[in-house]
Amino acid sequence: MKTNLLIIITFLLFLAGPSFVLAQAGSVELKDGSGVLVSSHASIQEAYNAVPDPLTQSYIIEILPAYNGSAESFPINITERSGTGPSTNVTLRPAAGNTGAAISTSISNNPVINLNGIDYFILDGRPGGLGNTPDLLIENTITTGTSSNTINITNDASNNLIWYCNIKNNTQGTAGPRALIFGAGTTTGNNSNSVQFNNIIGGRSGIGMVGSTGILNSENIIRNNKIYDFGFAGVWLLSNGQNTTIEENEIYQTTGVNSSASYGINLGASGTNGVNTILANKIYDIQHTSTSTSASIRGIYGTLAVGCTLNVHNNFVSLTLDNQNTNATTGIHFLGSNDFTANIFYNSVRIGGNQTGGTSGNVVSAGIQQSNSGAGTLFNLKNNIVLNNRTGGTAGVIHSGLNMAIVPTTLDVDYNVYFADGGTGAYPVSWAGITFDDIVTFKTAASPNEQNTIFKEVTFVSDIDLHLSGASNGDFDLAGLPIAGITDDIDGDLRSTVFPYRGADEADIPIPVELSLFTANISGNSVSLNWSTATEINNYGFDVERKSDNSSWTKIGFVQGNGTSTEIKNYIFTDKNLQAGLYNYRIKQIDFNGSFTFYQLSESVEVGVPQVFELTQNYPNPFNPATSINYAIANETAVKLIVFNSIGQEVAVLINESQQPGVYTVNFDGSSLSSGVYFYKLTAGDFVSTRKMLMIK
Repeated sequence: MKTNLLIIITFLLFLAGPSFVLAQAGSVELKDGSGVLVSSHASIQEAYNAVPDPLTQSYIIEILPAYNGSAESFPINITERSGTGPSTNVTLRPAAGNTGAAISTSISNNPVINLNGIDYFILDGRPGGLGNTPDLLIENTITTGTSSNTINITNDASNNLIWYCNIKNNTQGTAGPRALIFGAGTTTGNNSNSVQFNNIIGGRSGIGMVGSTGILNSENIIRNNKIYDFGFAGVWLLSNGQNTTIEENEIYQTTGVNSSASYGINLGASGTNGVNTILANKIYDIQHTSTSTSASIRGIYGTLAVGCTLNVHNNFVSLTLDNQNTNATTGIHFLGSNDFTANIFYNSVRIGGNQTGGTSGNVVSAGIQQSNSGAGTLFNLKNNIVLNNRTGGTAGVIHSGLNMAIVPTTLDVDYNVYFADGGTGAYPVSWAGITFDDIVTFKTAASPNEQNTIFKEVTFVSDIDLHLSGASNGDFDLAGLPIAGITDDIDGDLRSTVFPYRGADEADIPIPVELSLFTANISGNSVSLNWSTATEINNYGFDVERKSDNSSWTKIGFVQGNGTSTEIKNYIFTDKNLQAGLYNYRIKQIDFNGSFTFYQLSESVEVGVPQVFELTQNYPNPFNPATSINYAIANETAVKLIVFNSIGQEVAVLINESQQPGVYTVNFDGSSLSSGVYFYKLTAGDFVSTRKMLMIK
């Protein structure tokens, strides 16, 4: 009886085990590159194992709605295949129509998916490979384990593409794990991989990179991802990586974790002489819940290797939450002792919130901070906008826009905008331990650097949206210096080649003509207007307008502009034959697209009453057939102006009336007269004056 019972139990167990596999049979399909079914499988691993080696064509592994991972053996190991290339690769994706698919498990100290030496593998989260929305979920649900990653890229895996996936990890509170990690290489490193258009959620770090000594991970791209709710860093390049591009990502937190430091992007000692590029990212709301008095918040933070170059261009960094236990908050920050080159151009940085604690005399918050001590470091900082409105802290702490804690021997720093308005302890700049809130004093101290830098508050759309708005949109004070190779802004909008905006945003309104001079000179009854432009962009020209005390603005002339110019251009316009009185003048600068800006003369112009009667020489003289005659009347009287010929015959009466004091101009047309000498005579009360003129036809 016992023997029969044992046989029955064994048989039931035998049936139960395979039932999980049988339930998943056909839930994953292997197809060739044209979509023709090759075979059906119970798991992704089984389907991948069926891919031939070497590859002579492309294959697609599709996840069907029945798939639940119960027959999967984790980690899913995507191993090396020979013959891979751009047209001979393997793609893993949900089948068309299979939205909401998930590859999920709880696995300690191992990833869910391991790209193990594979090249040209494509992990595509879009059902059927169509659309532009992340769909497939890949999740490690475990909360512990220092290596409990979600996706590993390891053992020289190169030229792989991971895109449109939701990659989730739940180890925010555990040191070590990443949602996605570029791991160790064996010979060449994990190179030229691309991680794009994903939602990367959680992990101690969202994306990490830890290469092998002497075997660097190179040329990898992290682009257009949303990376959020991590524990320590959104992207952490720990070591042994170079030539990494981190661009157009949105890196933020919606909730904090108990971590003594939180970073948007943290750059460790990367490969010597490598180039890392951080471009057009939006980093905001970095936070933690630590109660440590030494906790820190950083936007972009770097301790770099000898000889490497870091390009930081067109980024928004906004850290405006209180994080009250934070001892140090910095937007962009470099430190260490290695010699490197930093090119920090066209970034917009905003620091805010309320501080608690800190040590008196220390800079506890800064938009940009340079504290690298390398004697050979090259520090280039141009066209940035840096605002620090953080307040509070222990008495004597400092909140600065720029904190140049250590001034490198070689630096090129200019055309920046700094501002700090957090009350006591707020300074636009701290330079070598000295704080500055006066721009003239600062320029003297920083000379020959910072000679075109300004201290000015800038208006952004919001705390985290650092696009320019309000009065800052079109503000000529924000005109920067064109920098070779940087032709667009954070949105991909083209920058002006003459006067680009400082900061990451090339605003909607082009920076207008800069008027450097506008004056008026009075000569008799004429007013000469003189103005100069230091710069012009798309300048069609100027309408000249005049207004007297009892009239509205009237256009009196137009002066052609010079289009686009970086040189000083001078203009003049003369308003003639004015009566005595007060006049106001303005010019209307018009762009080729029809937009315009008014510039008004700062003071009224007074054309005075003549002190004496006067008849001046006609102009032109000789003339054919018309000329102008000017005269001045000192007080109200009867005025008669006549023209007669050489034998005394009157040929014209130009004026015969009572006139008020003023300067007058009368035109004489001799079209009906013959050539010869003529005389004109002014009689005004007791004043009589006669002059000669010559008409030659």
